Amino acid sequence: MAIQSKKINITEKLLQNIFPKVKSTGGNLQDFDANKIYESLIKETGISKSNAEIVTKTVVKRIITSSINWLSGPLIREMCCSVLAELGMLEARKKYTRIGMPVMDYEKYLSKGVKENSNQFINPESIHAWAGDKISKEYSMLRLLTDEQANAHLKGEIHIHMLRYFDLRPFCQNIDLRIPLLHGLPPLNNWPHTNNFRRANHADVAADHAATFLVYLTNEFSGGLGYDNFTAIFAPIVANLSYKEKKQVAQVFICRINQVGLTRGAQRTFSSITLTPTIPKSLMDVKAVKLGGKIGPETYANYEDDCLEFFKAVHDVFLEGDENGVFYPFPKPEIKLKQKWEKDYPEAFEKTYQLTAKFGLPYFLNLDVIGDDEVHSQCCRLFNRKGEIKKYCMDPDLFEFEKNYVNLGSLQSVSLNIPRIAYESNGDDDLYFELLRKRMELSKDILLNKYEIIKNRLENNKLPLLCRTIKGSDKKFFNLSMQSLSIGFTGLNESVLFHTGEELHESSNSFEFGKRVLREMSNTCLEFSVDYKKKFSLWEQPSESTAGRIALLDLKYFPEKALVLGDVKSRNVYYTNSGHLRYDAPVSMFERIELQSQFHPIIQNGVINHLWIGENYPNWQALKKLNEKIALNSPSYYWAFTLDFTVCLKCGKNSAGIFNNCPHCGSKNLDYKARVTGYYALISQFPHSKVEEWKNGRMRYNLTYNLQK
Repeated sequence: MAIQSKKINITEKLLQNIFPKVKSTGGNLQDFDANKIYESLIKETGISKSNAEIVTKTVVKRIITSSINWLSGPLIREMCCSVLAELGMLEARKKYTRIGMPVMDYEKYLSKGVKENSNQFINPESIHAWAGDKISKEYSMLRLLTDEQANAHLKGEIHIHMLRYFDLRPFCQNIDLRIPLLHGLPPLNNWPHTNNFRRANHADVAADHAATFLVYLTNEFSGGLGYDNFTAIFAPIVANLSYKEKKQVAQVFICRINQVGLTRGAQRTFSSITLTPTIPKSLMDVKAVKLGGKIGPETYANYEDDCLEFFKAVHDVFLEGDENGVFYPFPKPEIKLKQKWEKDYPEAFEKTYQLTAKFGLPYFLNLDVIGDDEVHSQCCRLFNRKGEIKKYCMDPDLFEFEKNYVNLGSLQSVSLNIPRIAYESNGDDDLYFELLRKRMELSKDILLNKYEIIKNRLENNKLPLLCRTIKGSDKKFFNLSMQSLSIGFTGLNESVLFHTGEELHESSNSFEFGKRVLREMSNTCLEFSVDYKKKFSLWEQPSESTAGRIALLDLKYFPEKALVLGDVKSRNVYYTNSGHLRYDAPVSMFERIELQSQFHPIIQNGVINHLWIGENYPNWQALKKLNEKIALNSPSYYWAFTLDFTVCLKCGKNSAGIFNNCPHCGSKNLDYKARVTGYYALISQFPHSKVEEWKNGRMRYNLTYNLQK
């Protein structure tokens, strides 16, 4: 029987010899197939079949004539993008482009990391996160933002914060603490992804649930999270416990929050809690949540003594620090101040001032000046007044503690480069405010876009925690109606200096021009809120890396005009954050407070007076007097005292002050700690521009001297 030979397709054989094998991204070797190029062009870009054929043929010809020894999917895609650009199909090229990074960039992450977020350090998880962040940023620029919006960010006219999370996550949130206390962990209906735990019957378990829930949520927000009225809402949970037991409950919560590497990008859980020594008026008549998820019949007014004791217990845990006596950076303790409370609870506030003198941790929120007991703060000092957001919500009952859970936050923040506006307008008032309006309109459109993106993600269950309802109800956990759209700004001082010839502190003319700029921005936000029935907020964005990034871009585009601070030679430059005076301006502490605080009623959100203290161990009684003087005699909404610390990398001890040798063991192997913007971090993890600011740009005040002024 004759053996039949296999029929060979000569054309196919020739093609296999002409074209090298293709290395796929999956690691396989495949035969070259031009049809795959043709089909993917039509599918991904939407161009016509005839145009797809032209591009495919052009790419095939180039492969044949190039003598390329190997092909890969990314290489073929690059060739297609080149041809699309040459043929003028720019939108198609944009859709067909590949997002990723050069090998050298990834190796830089491996060796040096990224100096953008001081709450991150180099480890496998952060390296992986930085690589993923780059892809997410590119995706948002290519597919979610218009060319005008993307270019404005790239050129530094504006800065879109947390761009790496623009496609998926809201910004920050204040969580109603009653939710995890009432419903266990997670407190949401139909949660299949982890184990579900019933409501806590013991106070320390309740504390663990509260902390762990913030850890859960960090994976679906890009910014900070917080619990408002923490001591008040926890008061019924710790009722009938001894002081020692109350302190143990506080320790469980604080220690859990500070476990490293549990949340996005290997960060600590960026969080805050607001503390009051008594029950705020807004909670007095609200039925109390107790252990086991029981409600009432008692109201929170019945637990004032427990609130006071728990307030002290939380302070004691912060005062002790960890095993090495090192302070806990999170959750940030935010103290709500009222003159009456200070008189009624002097022993409680003694602990606040002792904590401030020892570690500089507390932030002070001056309710008497703000004139509103219901101010929710989280992230880096973003304030939300439920009364303000309520104006633009169709269901006002969402904001009443008696009827609902009150979760407030911000979806997104976009900041304006204010110095750039001054450089472009070149002293022309009309052009200055025309450009200001244009940039605010651009920011507004980006924020509305983000609103629709998050709405879509919620509807399609891409935010699995946030899209769910709270256990035992049909109430949404995350409600878009209760979110703010935030517009920030950087470098008002440098903008005013270029436009008027003087800094904010140097003349009434320059200061009034700064006020005029802020009023215009505030009024525009109000106009947007009315027009779009959504709360637009002007706020002092902390600008951890933004102030450095846009200063560098201004040096590039306006080298003869840019009034940057820092070291131009090393490129470690920056602008002053938001509406602050230059940090080393030759003004007294109270002059700084008085001038900056005049902006607070205009901006209202995120405002702060940062006060850097020069003494290593300030006297707490002196600090108390100074704090009372600020609270009673200035219009300041919010402030914090910041200390510097020397960190010994040998013995692990922290020492207040800046030393060349460890005061405990004498080692020279040191790092340092200070507030970067809204939280303490190691100086070695600061962005380069913030290191320069810390070294040379901060006026450190003498406490005793300023008390005498």
